[in-house]
Amino acid sequence: MIPEQIRVIKPELAAPLTDAQRLFVVAFDEGVSTGWFVARVELNALAAGGLRGVAVRSPDPSVFAWSAGCLTGPEPWQAELMMALVRGTWMHGFGEFDLGRESDLFVVVGEMWKQREMGDDETILSPVRIQSMFRALSWRAPFPFVRANIVDAMKVFTDERLRAFNLWSGVKGKDGEHQRDATRYGGLVIRACAQRGRLEELESKMPWMKE
Repeated sequence: MIPEQIRVIKPELAAPLTDAQRLFVVAFDEGVSTGWFVARVELNALAAGGLRGVAVRSPDPSVFAWSAGCLTGPEPWQAELMMALVRGTWMHGFGEFDLGRESDLFVVVGEMWKQREMGDDETILSPVRIQSMFRALSWRAPFPFVRANIVDAMKVFTDERLRAFNLWSGVKGKDGEHQRDATRYGGLVIRACAQRGRLEELESKMPWMKE
């Protein structure tokens, strides 16, 4: 049976609207199970204190909020669910994307996949297929898509650091690992955006930011 299509999945990022400019990050760890992570962070607070500052020193939900989970099912279904989550964040994440240079920022992150094992198991290439399907579904969308390396993500956001940053989530087993890896990918992008040069680079890829 073909699963019913879902157009929108709303992430749990509810917060009062403010005049502060914010960054929205949606990150995926694609695979047999696809982990996801969605975050909203106030840019001024991020620039002042980095990810640690907004997540640990000032855990104000109006400044920093995040949610994470895992998607399962047939590969095309997972790609559709990924797109539904992106739509839900864009449409219902309390972002404002029609204010020119004052608009909020939005970026999607996927895994920079490299083959690390050999074999006849067709699931080895599941991350590549799912990401390709998602890119096909989202090719008209205006947001930038960047990829994160698992080696860098694991090095920067160890299990201990995820716990220290109050970003630990997920169950034991593979599903939990995928969820936490998506969190690591999203964390890498948020961390990089604390540096003005990286933020400006991403802004240049967001057509709604232009005057």
